[in-house]
Parts: sequence; C-alpha cells; structure tokens
Amino acid sequence: MANSPRELAYNTLLAAEKDSSRNIDDLLGNAFNSGGLTPQEKAWTMELVYGVTRMKLQLDGMIQTAFKGRYHKAQHAIKTLLRMGTFQLKHMHTQEHAAINETVNLSKKVKQRRASGLVNAVLRKIQKIELKELLESIDDDMRRISIEYSHPEWLLEKWSQRYEPAEITALCQTNNSAPGVWIRRNVQKVGSQEFETFLEHMDVKFEKSKILDSFYALESNASLFSSKEFHRGWFSAQDLAAGIVASLISPHQGDIIVDACAAPGGKMAYIAEIADPSVKIIAGDASHSRLLKVKENIQRLNLTGVEVQQLDATTDVMPIANKILLDVPCSGTGVLSRRPDARWKRQITDTDSLTGIQSKILRNSWNYLTPGGFILYATCTLEPEENWELIDSVMQDLKDAEIEAIEDQILKPYVDERGALSTLPWKHGMDGMFAVKIRKVK
Repeated sequence: MANSPRELAYNTLLAAEKDSSRNIDDLLGNAFNSGGLTPQEKAWTMELVYGVTRMKLQLDGMIQTAFKGRYHKAQHAIKTLLRMGTFQLKHMHTQEHAAINETVNLSKKVKQRRASGLVNAVLRKIQKIELKELLESIDDDMRRISIEYSHPEWLLEKWSQRYEPAEITALCQTNNSAPGVWIRRNVQKVGSQEFETFLEHMDVKFEKSKILDSFYALESNASLFSSKEFHRGWFSAQDLAAGIVASLISPHQGDIIVDACAAPGGKMAYIAEIADPSVKIIAGDASHSRLLKVKENIQRLNLTGVEVQQLDATTDVMPIANKILLDVPCSGTGVLSRRPDARWKRQITDTDSLTGIQSKILRNSWNYLTPGGFILYATCTLEPEENWELIDSVMQDLKDAEIEAIEDQILKPYVDERGALSTLPWKHGMDGMFAVKIRKVK
C-alpha cells in the first residue's frame, strides 16, 4: 500500500501509462480510497498527478534534451519518475533539491534502485534547462506550440482553422489549469440562506451565479464532499455550463422527459430538482455500470418521479416523450481542463465514429418525440463536425423539424448567431458546451 503522496502519485501515473484505456480520475479515486492521506496531502497529490498528465508532452520535451539514449523506449517506470521530478522542478513550488532528492528516493522505494543514478543525473540537467530555450530550438511552429502547451498537434491544427492564435493560446492555458469548482444547491432540500450559512460555517468562499440562482462558484471545496450535508443531498458538484444545458429542458407540469444518455446523471438530477411533482423523467443509458451511478445520485438526492432504464439510444425503442435530452457521447474538447487525460486518448480518426453514433442517437430518438415537443441535442465538444455540421446533416432527413433559437436574455452572451448555446472555456469561465433545440412541428 502506498504510504506517501509521492508513492501514491507514482502508482497512479504508472498504472495510467501502462494502460491508456484506464481513466486517471478513477485510478486516483481508487488510490485515495486506500491511501489514508490528509486533505492537504490529497490536494498536493492531485496537483502532481493531474499536472503530469496535462503537461506530459512538454515534460517529455525537456527530458529528451537531458536523456542520453532513446527516451521514447525507456521503461514506463523511468518515464513516470522523470516526469514527476520534472513537473515538480518546473511547475510546482517544490524546492529544487527536494524535488530531485525525493524523486531519487522514490525510485529506490518503488524497486527502481538501479535507475536512481539515471534519475538523479537527468533531473540535475533539467534544473538548468529553460523552456524558452527549448522552444527556440524547434523550427516547426505547430510542433513548438504543441510542446509549449502540451496539446496534440492534430488538435491544434484543427483549432487553427477557426480560431485566432490568441484564442488558441487562451484555450490551451485554460485546459492546463485546474477547472473551476462549481456546486449546485438542491432546491428541494435547502433554501439559499441556510445553504450559504452552511458554506460560511465550512469556511468556504463562494460566489453565487448570476445566471442560475442555485449554482455557486467556490474557491475550493475543502471537505465539503465528506460533510453530512452532502450525503443528505443538499448539493452536488456540477459545472455551470452543464447546469445551463439542463435548464433549457425547462420542465413544466405534466411533461414526460427522457434523458437518453443520462449517466452519470448530473443533468437529469438538476432537471428533477427543479421539476413539478407531476413531471415524469426517464433516465436511460446503454451502460449498466454507469446507470449504477445514476441510481446513486437519485438515492442521495432523494429524487422522486425518476425512472431508470437501460437502453441504447442508437437503436432501442424509447419511451414516448415531449422533451428529450440527448447529451451525446463526444470528443470532449470543451472539458479538457476537467478531464486531464482526454487530450491523449482522442485521435483525429475518432470523429467519424463519434458522429456516426451521434447521428444514430438523434435519428432514433426523433421517432419517440411527440408532435410539438423538442429534442435538446447537447455535447461538451468545440468541434463543428459534432455540433452544427452534424445537426445540419441530420435535419435534412427529420420530418417536421425546425431549430428553435434560445431567446432567454440572460443567456444571450452564450448563444451563437444561429440560436444555439455555445460556451467557450477561455471566454466564459466555464466548460465548453453546445446545445440546440430541435422542435417537432405539430
């Protein structure tokens, strides 16, 4: 069992390096469950693990200049140790001698004693390397930006086709920063005054959203999620942009609402919290294991009027509804700050398979929407192929379909020229989300 923050971070990063299909959040969560760290140690470990994951390309660029031999062929354990040491040297407030000595000591603890001399030598060279000098040695512009901001070249190439250089820089910097902490008050459980008193009692600094009254931006979450109030369903973690998407469903008396890609259930839960008791909500998802998380949220929040169904929205028969939320699987380029490893998991070739799934979900769901009702199609990606281009393509085949522009004046700054929600992380200070209403004409 890992008994120090560095060992726990090493084991987490090594597991992710060995198996890229594993999610860094899940690995770190499992490690915390067995590690016995203090809140301060957890915060430090998260900064190191997420930082190394985000900045991997930049770290490797530095390491390669100091590494004798073919670094790309080095063992996973060696790469992990060197990245950890380099990140502490260049991005954390760790004193240089501590960053080097502790990483060398760690190599001995994790059965990499033979590599301790190599780790020591490389990190001492990296001490003297400046990122600016490394970047100046790279002739190719896109390669240089890719290493500086630790983003895949193919993704930067895509963004360069529609964003200005300053916007790309701002987007990358946002992605490389810890995401904002937002929570959603459960309006069925607690009023604003009582809830804000609770936050003050917990010594949590907060700012209430001017867009959605039940959302709060926090400076930190401290120990909020281990409080009895959390377990009693007073609040949930949810980014403001996700809340705005869910709010567009606008549940009214007698509605039948299907959330066809519901897991893990955050948007569904918010809809249920603000809904009239007469509203029926069906939370569906193709994954049985992910539906377990939906059920956990329903139980903790004590939500009523929600039915959980396992269904594949691409092909299955769905309940007839007058409002359908399709928060479809996507490339997730609007939430890269929140998903540290996502930039390395995606490939440019993923687009075709994703748009194929998105198209099938939208076409199939349309069959179960009542006349006069609407589908809210939503993604957390910035890519037009999965947003307007997908919508325009499918709309040609949908009978009696028309786009309904979002006209809420409060949301006007976040609505694009065609009437869809389009939040941009570097511009709006929240996750990147796209959402468009498609009404079935009576």
